[in-house]
Amino acid sequence: MKCPTCEKYIGWDWLEDECIEPNETFDCPHCDETLRYEVDEGTYFGAQHVTIEVVDD
Repeated sequence: MKCPTCEKYIGWDWLEDECIEPNETFDCPHCDETLRYEVDEGTYFGAQHVTIEVVDD
């Protein structure tokens, strides 16, 4: 996944090491922007479609 703000790659291994679940907010390890990712299952895009978004306070 890429951060929408800094466009740097955030790996699944990092998310697993930090124990971050879908719909849980976290800070980008590169730019400290508050982000959230969502996993939508069974969509038009395939079995799983992952969306990452900036959380607006």
